[in-house]
Amino acid sequence: MNVHQEQNRDLLPDLELVRRAQAIVGDYKASRLQIIADRPGNPMGAEVRRFEGAVACRVPPFGEHLFNRAVGFTDEQLDAALEVISWYQDGEVPGAFEIAPGPSSNRLLELLHSQGFRHTGFHARFAGRPSGREGTPAGVEVLRLTDTEHIEAFSDAYHLGWDATGPAVPVEPWLRAPGWSLFLGLCDGNPAGAAVLYLSGGDAYLADCAVDPKYRRRGVHRALLDRRCEDAAAAGTDVVFSGADFLSASHRNMLRKGLTLLFTTAIWTLNR
Repeated sequence: MNVHQEQNRDLLPDLELVRRAQAIVGDYKASRLQIIADRPGNPMGAEVRRFEGAVACRVPPFGEHLFNRAVGFTDEQLDAALEVISWYQDGEVPGAFEIAPGPSSNRLLELLHSQGFRHTGFHARFAGRPSGREGTPAGVEVLRLTDTEHIEAFSDAYHLGWDATGPAVPVEPWLRAPGWSLFLGLCDGNPAGAAVLYLSGGDAYLADCAVDPKYRRRGVHRALLDRRCEDAAAAGTDVVFSGADFLSASHRNMLRKGLTLLFTTAIWTLNR
């Protein structure tokens, strides 16, 4: 057991931790969607709706995308879930629901099934203490952006890391977004990776980490994890949350860092 895993031994999963994870995921999605909505004239028609403990996002041009998902819904929000389903239908959006285990959701799942939704995938969620680093690989460095000096390099690394096609996402507004911090990973002095730390309600979310394929397996992803955890701890957070595709390289790096697999989210999409 490494030092990071030792520090997480007291972090036992419970309903409150699941709810905190869902809350910060929903807050981050809402914040990112609001940035899109705040573009002059809101050309993409981005919109966020909040319900008691739940968030629904809609950006019609993105189609089947995480921007068209609802997070945090349980059996306590059946009427709200019906409202969101109609909202997605009105916008001709293939919306989806992310359902976490733990909170009661049997009636919600029955409702989704009756409305033509089906379970189509999983996404892993993690939680852990914001511990420090054990050492940074040679040639790897992480910068926290405080102005636009490195924003172009951040954008390049971000889009290469996500293998994004089409027009680049405007990332400069992220510098000014409440709760956001941007980090650029360098490898041998070259832009190699990009990541976001999001703080909300006393918790931290390790978001949107991407590494240029040319620099993978050099420790850039882990260095970005370490630096964001350090900054989260400095901000006074006692738990950090994150997400990754189940059994992906990012999943394994989370575990090496000492984060715990808290749960796997079930993705329910409309059966078309």
